[in-house]
Amino acid sequence: MTPGSATSRGPEADWRDAFVEELGALGPELGLPRAMMRITAWMMVCEPPEQSAQQIQNGLHLSAAAVSTATQQLITAGMLERVSRPGDRKVYYRLASGGWDAPLEAKLRALGRLRHVADKGIGAAGKRADYRLIEMRDAFAWFEDQLDQHIKQRRQAR
Repeated sequence: MTPGSATSRGPEADWRDAFVEELGALGPELGLPRAMMRITAWMMVCEPPEQSAQQIQNGLHLSAAAVSTATQQLITAGMLERVSRPGDRKVYYRLASGGWDAPLEAKLRALGRLRHVADKGIGAAGKRADYRLIEMRDAFAWFEDQLDQHIKQRRQAR
């Protein structure tokens, strides 16, 4: 049974479909395309765990272009990986093991860049740097430190 398919109605499909749509709806709020979030959610609950582009397209009622773009973005982000099956010419996708670390590490790098820009602004402003720049730098430095600690703790826990 796969979420979103016409033959998968019932309690099992209902929670999966709801999960896919709810996570998809968060995409724009997080600054991510809705299709990308729906595909991420789909890949967490679909059966089998490996899906072809056509299966994703059919299951989520997305265009081939939307699936192609989103799967490439998810591969680049480290969330998906391509897999093949012996004797099958199709490419399949599945969630990458440890894939949740990749977006966290990307956020960590972004926070570091934001803090670095604030530091440069404070340095350039010298004594004219006021609370606005300092609060920006301090906030991003705190978030950077917290996320770095979280990532390290996750790695140690494995």
